[in-house]
Order: sequence, then structure tokens, then C-alpha cells
Amino acid sequence: MSKRLWIRAGTLITPRTSCQQVTILVEEDRIAGLWPGAAPAPCPGEPVLDADGQFVGPGFVDLHVHGGGGFDTMDATTEAVLGLAAFHARHGSTSLLPSTVAASDEEIHAALAAVEEAMGTDSPGARVLGAHVEGPFLSHGKRGAHAARHVRPPNRERDTWLFEHQAAIRRLTLAPELPGALELIRQLRQMGILVSLGHSAADEALVAEAILAGAGHVTHLFNAMSTLGKVGAVRRLGLAEVALVRDDLTVEVIADGFHFPLALLPLVVRAKGAEGVALVTDAMRAAGLPDGRYTLGEMMVTVQGGMAISDEGGLAGSIATMDQLLRNAVQRAGQPLARAWQMASLTPARILSAADHLGEVAVGKTADLVILDPALQVVATLVGGQVVYRR
Repeated sequence: MSKRLWIRAGTLITPRTSCQQVTILVEEDRIAGLWPGAAPAPCPGEPVLDADGQFVGPGFVDLHVHGGGGFDTMDATTEAVLGLAAFHARHGSTSLLPSTVAASDEEIHAALAAVEEAMGTDSPGARVLGAHVEGPFLSHGKRGAHAARHVRPPNRERDTWLFEHQAAIRRLTLAPELPGALELIRQLRQMGILVSLGHSAADEALVAEAILAGAGHVTHLFNAMSTLGKVGAVRRLGLAEVALVRDDLTVEVIADGFHFPLALLPLVVRAKGAEGVALVTDAMRAAGLPDGRYTLGEMMVTVQGGMAISDEGGLAGSIATMDQLLRNAVQRAGQPLARAWQMASLTPARILSAADHLGEVAVGKTADLVILDPALQVVATLVGGQVVYRR
């Protein structure tokens, strides 16, 4: 008999609505059955998770996460990648993209090799879908917490790591104004890699060129990017505004209350729809750890009062988790729970072209689930039908 697990009596959250007293049958790594109200009885000895009075929904998909629990992608070890994945699973993430920072070619190569190995490792944590390469192809003027000496235009002869680790790279952030960037965008899309615009001073015309070349997403909206400004006597859109008005761009927001004013979230959702907005953590290694001094790549970072601040004075990633972002969206930005949950699960899965099996609770989909209590705190996380965290 195949391995089965029952989840009983939870309130199921879908992108459209909620349904109370639902029973879910997980068989192996898939959702095999859904019943509102009365449901078949488990066979003797089959495990049952009691979710009465709790919310059950799809696991969170984090498109942008550097670290957590003391681990960082740039540690460049499989143990570090799996460690950050295990930490974020305790906060409801069931799939994620470990993210790099601008670094030397050798360091990026090593980090991507670690992600590639972690992708094929069975471990009790969030699923590692692949890497998000953030840097080195960024604007110097919008580099944020990326080391200036490593920020540069693309160079095909030099960037051998980009092709050696093609199978591991799911997403790459770049500034389209850099020499050779538009050509690289076209090449990346042919390779099946999601191209995201960010750390950029691009104007409206250049963003349009990048979209035609194949860019489809925008990295941490309102952070490290051009905004509305004057050219002579005329106002021109920057990347932030173009991202809001173009239907062929999706966006992500770090809804920690520091990177992104939560009062703006309803406006962004009104412009893009929940299907166009993904919640991301951009978390660094200090997530889940006490205040103190930490590193993000080569940057020294001070964590205090919920913020990670580099020695240069800017935000250096966050210490947020996906469950915290969900609570912020609902409790502080007034979003309906189903909509906020969609932005944390189905929307990022769609952005990655993985919604055929991730991001939704439906028969036949992968059994990546999170159970939350009425305060939206994580009770349990399941990845591929396996309980990887239980409070």
C-alpha cells in the first residue's frame, strides 16, 4: 500500500475563497483527495494531522532569499544551502531560490555548484528549485548592498559559470542599461531562465527594450531602481512606475515594513492584481538570529530593531520570513487572507512556470502544504507529503 497521510477538519485557503472543515488525503508526494464536510475514514494505522480550527493552504514559494538561520548561499556549501532551506521551512516555505550576491567569478561558481548539489539532495527542508543570480550585472548607482568592486557588465568570455551551471539557474537579476545586457537577456530567455530587472537606473524606453528582449519580472519593487523623475521640463517614468503599468511584467515586494511601506501594498495589488505580485523575503543569514553583526557577501551588516543595515548605511536584505510577510499583508496592509496567500504561493509558482504542480491545493498537485493557527503562525509544514516541521 502506498504511503498515506490525512489532514482533517482544516479551513482550506484557495486563491479565490476559503472552505471550512476540509479533509485532505496525501498519497506519496501528491494530493490524492479533497473532501468538504464528511470524508472517508482513514485505514487503521494511517497517520492523521488534526487541523481543526486552523488554516491549511499551499506552501510558500520564496523567489528571493539569501540566507537564514545562520546560513548564506554565498557560504558555497551544500550544507549551508540545505540549512537555510530547513530554516525557512519552519516558517512555511516549501520551495525557494537561494540567491547570490555580486562576488568574484570563483565565488559565484562555488555558490552555484552548491545550489546544484542541493537540488538533488533529499533533505528535511524547503525544496531548492534552483538559484537566483543577483549580481554582478548591476548598476553601480543602484547596487544597494552589493560590493562595488564586483558590480560589472556581462562578459561572455569571462562568465563561464553562467553556462556551466545553466541547469541550476532559474532566475537572474540584471540592469538592462549595462553594455551587453539586452543581448544577454535574449540569450537567457532561450536558455529558459527567468530574467528580472533590478538594481537599475533604466528609463521607460530601455525597460521596453528589455521586455521585448525577454525580461518578465522586476526585483524588489521600489528598492534599488529608477523612479519618476524629470528630463528637462518633462517627467519620465522609471523602472518602478513601468513595472506598475506594464501587464507583461510581474513584480515582487519585500513586505517587511522597511523595504516597502505596507500602506502601498493595496495600491500595488490594485495595479497588478494578486496574480502579478509575489511576496519575497530577500532574507539574509541573520533571519531567526539575535541582533548583532553579520555578513552579506563581503558586506558587514548590523541587525537591530528588525532591520539589517550595511556599514554603508543602506538596507542589506531583510530578516523576514514568508509567514511574517503573510501576516503583514493581512494584519497591517488589510489584504484578504486568500489574496495574501496567493501572493506567497501560487503567484510566485506561476512566475517560475511551476504552477502545474506547485502553489495550489488541488488533486494531483504536489503535496507542499502549510498549516497556520488563527494568528497565522506556522503549525506544520509539509514538503512532498513529508512533514518537515511541526510545532
